[in-house]
Amino acid sequence: MTVLDTTMRSSADPAKVRFYRIAVEGPRLIRSAWTEGRRPRETVAEFASEREAEREYEELRWKKLREGFACVADATQSARGAVVLDVKVPNQCSAEAFDLSPDGRALVVGTMLGDAYGAELHLIDVGTGHRRLVHAEPRGRTQTFVHAVHFDATGEHVVYALNGETRLFGPASGQTRTLAGYREFKDATHNPFRLRPAWDAARRRLLLFDTGDRVRVLDQEGNDVFATSTERPSTACWAGALSPSGRLLALCFSKGSRYKEDDPEVTEVEIWDIDRDAVLRRIPMDRKPQALGFDPADTLLVAGLESAEGPCAFSLETGELVWHFPHPFLTDRWATCYGWTYSPDGSTLAIGRRGDTDVVDAVTRHSDPAFARRPGDRGTGRTRTVRISADGTLVASGGDTGRIIVRKL
Repeated sequence: MTVLDTTMRSSADPAKVRFYRIAVEGPRLIRSAWTEGRRPRETVAEFASEREAEREYEELRWKKLREGFACVADATQSARGAVVLDVKVPNQCSAEAFDLSPDGRALVVGTMLGDAYGAELHLIDVGTGHRRLVHAEPRGRTQTFVHAVHFDATGEHVVYALNGETRLFGPASGQTRTLAGYREFKDATHNPFRLRPAWDAARRRLLLFDTGDRVRVLDQEGNDVFATSTERPSTACWAGALSPSGRLLALCFSKGSRYKEDDPEVTEVEIWDIDRDAVLRRIPMDRKPQALGFDPADTLLVAGLESAEGPCAFSLETGELVWHFPHPFLTDRWATCYGWTYSPDGSTLAIGRRGDTDVVDAVTRHSDPAFARRPGDRGTGRTRTVRISADGTLVASGGDTGRIIVRKL
């Protein structure tokens, strides 16, 4: 007999917590609703089969997530792979622009309003699911795309990218400072949908893209420690990444199109030593990467490909392909990948797939079955953003269904 049981709590008002329980016992669906401190009101429905009851269970669960309820569990009492928080971001938006605080206690989420006119930043408490609006961009004549949000090392400030600007925001003070800014096709060729700000692992150095096709790296005090230009003959900067140590910078340059024989596609990644202000190596790639990164030891260039394949890794010493994830049954493409991240100790690689996150051993690259998605769960869709807490105990995933799911690692 199938047994499913979920208790959800409202995330909007911490002063008046509402609960909603959905349970399946064979063909019976049990619903209970109550406000904190009051007795539950229960209804029971009988279905023709267990499968019909399970389908109704999933529909109700999805409906309550859209209404602002969240599934919450105590991380300290949870087993590996267990869901600690399941929440849907506001404004019927995808859950791509979010970050997990270094201590794992909070999420910061950037969402757009209807048709991307207007935007908001919300803080979500991982332990309770409570959501708080901390910043709103008013509607204007132009669209407002939130491309990325990141906590700083203290968790007290947020770096976010809005269109071509990168800003530093303090939720406590409400103050905002612009760190970099450009207008695509006017004072830079940077594409804000591809080139986004990023920290090193300790959040001591911050990668920025600025006016005049400049790339800058700032220290924690906001001072420039490195700057270079992405202007190259006949090529455009396609992707960039800062290594975990903050010592290396990867910049991908691409030209041409694979679909035109007279204009072949050429892609090359420059690896910079920031402290020496010098290019260490140029790594040619057969296919254009969607995003770049490094392994925690700064020995591999890791890339996800434009066709949502990967990730794959190249040796920084030789430039050769070291490993990749083959597709489980297709021979003409690699495994699906929308995003990835490493655990701080480098032992775990979390990969955003379609519907969920694949948590694998970084050495063997074997998947951990504890993180398999439950049948019938809609999951996170195309899982473009994956984050792991600084202590390596939580992994958060978000995608185009608008859900963020935090699991015990």
